Formats: sequence, C-alpha cells, structure tokens
Amino acid sequence: MKRIVLMVLMVISISLAFSQKSVRQTASNYLKEGKLDKALETINQCIQDPSTAQDSKAWFIRGNIYSEIAITKDEKYKALEPDPMGKALESYKKATLYDEKKEFTDDIFQKVNWQRNKYFNEAVDFYGKKEYKSAMLSFDHSYSALAAINIPDTLSLFYAATCATMANDRVQAKKYYIDLLKLKAKSVAIYASLSELYRLDKDSTGALAVIRAGQKMYPGNMPLFLAETNIYLTFNNTDKALSNLELAAKKDSANPSIYYALGTIYNKLVDDTTKTAEFRDKMFTLAEKAYKRAIQLKPDYFDPVFNIGALYVNKAVVYDDKAKNLPLDADAEFKSLKAQADKYLEEAIPFLEKACELQPTDVSTLNSLKQIYIRQQKTDKIKAINEKINALLKK
Repeated sequence: MKRIVLMVLMVISISLAFSQKSVRQTASNYLKEGKLDKALETINQCIQDPSTAQDSKAWFIRGNIYSEIAITKDEKYKALEPDPMGKALESYKKATLYDEKKEFTDDIFQKVNWQRNKYFNEAVDFYGKKEYKSAMLSFDHSYSALAAINIPDTLSLFYAATCATMANDRVQAKKYYIDLLKLKAKSVAIYASLSELYRLDKDSTGALAVIRAGQKMYPGNMPLFLAETNIYLTFNNTDKALSNLELAAKKDSANPSIYYALGTIYNKLVDDTTKTAEFRDKMFTLAEKAYKRAIQLKPDYFDPVFNIGALYVNKAVVYDDKAKNLPLDADAEFKSLKAQADKYLEEAIPFLEKACELQPTDVSTLNSLKQIYIRQQKTDKIKAINEKINALLKK
C-alpha cells in the first residue's frame, strides 16, 4: 500500500513540474509577442513554484523580460519595475547558479555584457560632465553586471575607485581598491592610490602596509618609492624621508619633483633651531642646490622657484635679526650684517619675480616681492606691484 502511495506522489510531482514548464513556455511566448506585463506575471508564477524555483531556463527568461522592460518606450511597461536592469541581473545570476549544464552561458553573457556596456557608457558620460559621484555609481553597476555571472570586471571597478576619490568619497574609494586587490588585480596605481587614501586619513600603519605589499609585487618601482617617502614626510619621519629621496635622486636624476622634495626637507632642517648653526648652514646650501636643480630640469616649476626665493628672504631675516640685537656701538658689524641681508634679498628678487610670472594671481608672492622693493626704495616697482595687488583684491 505504501508503495502505491509513493508512486502516486511521484506522478503528482512530475505532473506539477511539467505543468510549470508549460507556464514557463507561456511566459516565453508572451515575451515574443511583446506582452511584457503578462510575461512578467507568468514567469514570476513559475519561479515561485517549488518545482521550478531552481529552473535555470525560467530565470533566464525572467532576465530577458526585465531586459526588455529596461529598454521599452511603452510607459505602461516601464511602470512594471523601477529598476528593471537590476532585476534582470538578479535573474541572470540565478540562471547562472542553476545552469549546471551551461546551456545558457553564452546567451547570458551576451545579455549581461550588453548591460555592462550600457552602464559603462553612462559612467563615461557622467565623468565627462564632472559628475563624479554619478560616474562612480554607474561604474559600480558596470562592474556588478559581470560580477553577477562571476566575471571580474576590474577595469570598471578601478574607474569606480578613481571616481570615488574625485568625488571625495574616501570610504568607498578604499573599498573599491581593497576589492581590486582581493581580485588579484595588478597595477602600481592601485597600491599607490590606496596608500594615499590611508595617508590622508592619518593612518600611517595602513599606508605603509599597502606600500610594502606593492613593493613586494613591484620591487624597485619609483612611484611606490616616492609614495613611501611622502608617508614619511606626512608623519614627520624626516630622516627616512631624506634617506629615501637622496636614493631616489641617484636612481632618477632627471625628476624635478624629487629635487623639489629634497629641497623642502633640507629647508625644513634649515629652520630647525635645535640644530647647530654649522648644520643649518650646510642644509641651506643643500636646499639651495636641490631647488636650483629642480628649476634647471623644469624652468616653469613654480614651487621650487618660489621656495628658493623664500629661502633667500628668510636668510636675510636671520642677518637682520642679528643686526638688531647688536649693541649700539657695534656700527661696523651692524653694517656688515645688513650688507649680508641685502645680498640675500637681491638674490631672492629674480626668483620671486619669476614666481610672479608663473602665477600672476598669487597675492602672497606679490607681497613678498613688494617688501623687498620697499626696502630697496624702488618706487616705480612698488607702484606697479601695488596696482597688480589692488586689481586682484577687487576681483
């Protein structure tokens, strides 16, 4: 008797499965006829039935229905689902999961890749309009499309990370770069960019850990080496930063940025009053040399041009301060110190004038130059520079 009951149950089960496959075919027919509302209603009935809930073809058809809803111009069908592309991807993901025989692999890829390209092109348009948040989200969707069928689209993910950074969404940018590393994506830019995000968040441990991992993957890489140096500079590890940059200058002697960075560290040591006068004088010479080398390599490089001018001005201030502290009867020494100060101010002039040419709207540079002209009583130049400053301040 029990066997008879069992056989009856099996027959009912097979009948139900056959019935739902008939429903699936009906949904497919509605799709071909363009009756998207009926197609969707029918296919949802099919996948909600336990006998066909894991039927790959049913899920594939469902994905196709939502794909058509995504592109239809009929408002009646558009209203069926606010996120048809998302629902389509969800369906194709399920179809891939249940498609053990890989019957629909090629068809699903074509459908999903179409969606990926649509999102990607949207992202490019947003990027061109400088709408970086929207571009980030579209690149995210582009990545997620292929990820739904287990294909890692690292290009879309990398662009999503880049746009997140440009949108100042450091949390999301970090997540994207970390995901890229988990996917074994290979690029110096990933390590350098992720490390920079940790540096900006004042996380020296995280920043250095990422750089170390990158250097292990790309030994001797100069951008990673300089990124490491920048971390040392940020966290006031002057000795390591200086050591790195001196080595970098030997490896890449034509890089003006390295010499500028070297100049800034030497300059910082010049201003360190805890050091001896002899040491600070030595650092002054090294800073001067580094800045001049950077300018030689790149004559229109504003930062070293301005900094060397400021270096000379600050040196003049040192001599002026010494002169002010002399006793009243030390006339000869006073004149000597003033002459030294004037000498350095004279050396500063061509660099500050060049800095004003490179960045004519920089008021602080104009004011620095103006103070020297006042000291030298250059009336015509004072008048001209005042006119420039006043014009800028009126804007």
